[in-house]
Amino acid sequence: MIGNIRKIRWLIFGVLLIAGFFIFKNIPVAWAATSTIRGAAWWGDEAQYLYFDCLDDYSGDRLDVSGNLYSYPIPRGFHFYSPPCTNYHKTSIGNDGNLFGVAWNYVNGYVSFEATSTPDTSAPPDNYAFNVNCPNSCTAGNNCWACYNETTQRLYGWGRAVDDGTWINLSSASPLPVYLQSWDYLNNSVLPGQGVEPGDFVGDAESLLGDLSFNCKSEGGTGNCAERDYKVYISNLRVGHLSAPNWSYSSACADTALRAVLRWYVSSGEQAGYEIVVNTVDDFDIGTNNYVCWSGVKTPSTATQYIIPNSDPGCPALDYNTNYYWWIRLYYLEGEDYYPTEWYQFGEVDGHNGALDERTDGDPDVNIKTFTTYRHEFPSPFFTWNPFEVLVGTTTEFTSDSSYYTDANPNISTACSGSFCSYLWSTNDAGADISDLTGATTSMIFYRATNTTVTLRVTDPDDYYCSQPIMLNINYGLPVWREVKAE
Repeated sequence: MIGNIRKIRWLIFGVLLIAGFFIFKNIPVAWAATSTIRGAAWWGDEAQYLYFDCLDDYSGDRLDVSGNLYSYPIPRGFHFYSPPCTNYHKTSIGNDGNLFGVAWNYVNGYVSFEATSTPDTSAPPDNYAFNVNCPNSCTAGNNCWACYNETTQRLYGWGRAVDDGTWINLSSASPLPVYLQSWDYLNNSVLPGQGVEPGDFVGDAESLLGDLSFNCKSEGGTGNCAERDYKVYISNLRVGHLSAPNWSYSSACADTALRAVLRWYVSSGEQAGYEIVVNTVDDFDIGTNNYVCWSGVKTPSTATQYIIPNSDPGCPALDYNTNYYWWIRLYYLEGEDYYPTEWYQFGEVDGHNGALDERTDGDPDVNIKTFTTYRHEFPSPFFTWNPFEVLVGTTTEFTSDSSYYTDANPNISTACSGSFCSYLWSTNDAGADISDLTGATTSMIFYRATNTTVTLRVTDPDDYYCSQPIMLNINYGLPVWREVKAE
């Protein structure tokens, strides 16, 4: 009797496996992806895991795993061992933000995220009302059922169970719809306080077959990872945000104006290295030295910024008042081998949401694909005072001896004179009297014996400015001794 039951279970499982193969065989393979979705969502106690990539399918011969003996709703019995991707399936997000491909569940079968001639071209229940949230068109015209919007960090649209046609609402009205954590996890977390890393999904999708949780950290609103550890995530290494030149006025004053700090933020995957190219034209060719700066092939590092100039022989100092383009590609490890991503260009709107890249220079050339260096060095504020020993209640004269720079001589200073420099005097002693806040010379009277800071800010004709603070020790005057004849 027991032997017959086992035979029936093995037969049923074999039939299901063959049926699944033929069903999937008729689902066309989609175009190349930019974001590969991996991991598993939790579909409740009955269906359990929905696998988004066949590399994550768990099918083995372990009798101590409940799923291998699971018998609801049909007795499929003990799993054969299955090498990865024997039952091939994959889900991804394309360059346009639209989802495509299929996921797999041992109970409910395949779940498709794209409308295709096989299995179905039906319009979703909201008749594509969600399309207004998609970055590009997601309609029946391009066989789309779901999309991802990087600005809102949300999935919109639908998936559908291939076997029975049940719709799965990705943009549900649940307390936490399906989100994908972007690069900005510190300032814009999709689940604050839960440590969700860039590239991880959280939230719930809704269906008549049960809700799907995309991350154990968001299961039930507080996380349930101690009981079952799972998540859906983007596996491939991707750059999510670029920023340049990140060189402030204070940085230029303290160091030099000819610096640039190129920063990048990983939106998914694990970085093991980087490669950077900078040029004055919107093109480069490493083979012919057609570049201004090249970091060299594959710098092994998890660093997320690159300072120019640096010790790399291919990255000398920049030029003043020059517009620079820059590109980056990252490297990831598979075993002991490094593999590069595609090249990402700063401010490239047509790919990777380059419009979100940050230009910290004010975009003086109105070109979002470049950063611009300063026109010249920043002014050098300096001042003297007399008398040198500052006393309470007496007048102290302060005189500027500052210098500034011009386009003609960007790194050779010229003494401030006339209207070429403007001044602003200040002190942290709120009770002090200042005769002239904006003159090259001013006087101050202090009424407290303490350490006081006097600051001169100098601004040049191009509105570049630097400040020079100096701490002074304000003293009481010595008492005057006089001999008085006794009467």
